[in-house]
Amino acid sequence: MVAVLFCTTACNNTPPKDNQENNQQVDQVGPSKDPLELLSDSIAMDETRADLYLRRASLYVDREQIGLAMIDVNQAIQLDPKNVDAFMLLSDIYYMMGDEANITAALNKALEIDPNDTRAMVKLAELNLLKQNYNLAFGYVDNALKVSTYNPKAYFVRGMTFMAKQDTVSAMKNFMIAREQDPGFYDPQREICAIYWAQKNPLTESFMRSMMVNFPDQPMVRYDLALFLQDNGNPEEALLHYDTLLMLQPGNSRLLFNKGYVYFVYLGDNEQALSYFNQSLQSDPNYVDALYNKGHVLEQMGDFAQAKSIYSQILKDYPNYQLAVEGMNRVTNQAQ
Repeated sequence: MVAVLFCTTACNNTPPKDNQENNQQVDQVGPSKDPLELLSDSIAMDETRADLYLRRASLYVDREQIGLAMIDVNQAIQLDPKNVDAFMLLSDIYYMMGDEANITAALNKALEIDPNDTRAMVKLAELNLLKQNYNLAFGYVDNALKVSTYNPKAYFVRGMTFMAKQDTVSAMKNFMIAREQDPGFYDPQREICAIYWAQKNPLTESFMRSMMVNFPDQPMVRYDLALFLQDNGNPEEALLHYDTLLMLQPGNSRLLFNKGYVYFVYLGDNEQALSYFNQSLQSDPNYVDALYNKGHVLEQMGDFAQAKSIYSQILKDYPNYQLAVEGMNRVTNQAQ
């Protein structure tokens, strides 16, 4: 069994008594110090512990200090060349750097050390899925599931590979297994929801609402529900959800645009729609969809000259923006 990633003490690397006492002293002042400082203090007291370098590297990764993370991981590997966790973290760092060849090399090294490390297998499956090497992706996932049939991430990646091959039925089966094995795993449940939605399954809304309960801290769950509601006869509740999201993300141009769209398309309130499209453009002046819809609202309100000016502005920057072409044709015909 592979050690837990970033464990505080390596199984065969217990520090001597003096260092344990020093670590206890550091822990006592911990609440007043940054975790990174605490780890650096611990490393200064004992520079032979690979696990401390790994924990600090992980913090550097979280803070996107990739160069410092790389230094610490390499130091950990020097101290403990057979440390699978070090090579797993190294693969994450290479992923953040976009270094595909070295991601594969790090994961293969992890598997060389421990041929039963399912984390490396599933990551290699993900990598091959991204490269559209579907047979290899399936192979790595199947190998992981041979080691243990309990592996929600493996089933999720398997489902995504079936989705890439447009086999929705098989994808759904794997997403369902991932959900059953780990009800707190968000990704497969979002995919299940997307499949329900695309198939117009009557379970879609109830599934979305259950996700709202299970994942209250996932903004995309509320956003998806709002989109579904506006398209399915409940624009008023959709607006309430957008308002809740705007409290978390004030000035979000997409949310402001969506509110404008609901008022324009579903509620027929041109004044409110225009206000929200303007607010969206204040947040993102280059938001072409918001600019087009502003022009469309003005067109509906009878201000053909300003609408034409907006469509003309869009076509200057985006000559193939079809909606603006159609809008320009409409307002030109109105002027004749």
